[in-house]
Amino acid sequence: MKLIDWVAILGALAWTPHLISMIRNWLSKPEIRVITPRSVSLGFTTLGSIFNLHLAFAVKNKDIVISSIKLKLKHETGGEKNFEWQGIQQQVMKMKIPDGSVLPYEKEQSVLAMKLNQKDIVERFIQFQEKFFIEEKYARENKALKNIAYLKSQEKYDPMEFMSSQDMQELVKYIQQSFYWQVGTYEVTIQVESPEPFVIKGNKYLFSLTPLDIEALENNKDFIENDYKNILVPQSDEEFKKVEWKWRNPPLQKT
Repeated sequence: MKLIDWVAILGALAWTPHLISMIRNWLSKPEIRVITPRSVSLGFTTLGSIFNLHLAFAVKNKDIVISSIKLKLKHETGGEKNFEWQGIQQQVMKMKIPDGSVLPYEKEQSVLAMKLNQKDIVERFIQFQEKFFIEEKYARENKALKNIAYLKSQEKYDPMEFMSSQDMQELVKYIQQSFYWQVGTYEVTIQVESPEPFVIKGNKYLFSLTPLDIEALENNKDFIENDYKNILVPQSDEEFKKVEWKWRNPPLQKT
């Protein structure tokens, strides 16, 4: 064997540990499998279009920390919207009450991060909303709150009169015009983010909305103004009227 052949062999052997390390790292990547219920909860309130979903995560290979969960919704007409987690509920225990029934106890959890481990299937109820809409709505609400503070300082604040102000009417109109749901089929992609590489499976689904679904959800537009009235006036006020939002629960189909 010539010297150049030995050099080639030694060079290949030098790369072997690196290749083994690359293969090992690839094989040891966390694998996240998304598990969902048979349906999703859709709504429309003063928080805009809402997508609520129970999610469970099973992890293989090693534990992983999730820094964000997003949804990409694509309607059959091609329009897309991005929703982000805004709140998480975790069932921590169940309490048996005197009448014999079982009352689940849930707690709100920070949405900064969530750790998934191999030992347990992690289950959470996650509330998804449109981030851009929420940011714009809060900006408009803060403007209205500053005006309320000013009027109170001048002893000129009247809740019902303020509801008729330009700021509040524009806020109500902005929310009503943000209604997103429409008849047809949506493709849902659950997007998980983490500081480290991973593999995700079972994260694509379909659901459909009928004309009856849209009619029910659109009825919530009429409650937007009243919900703000309820915030501004006490429950004893004649203008206070309980709001009962309409929700729809279309079935989810895995793709």
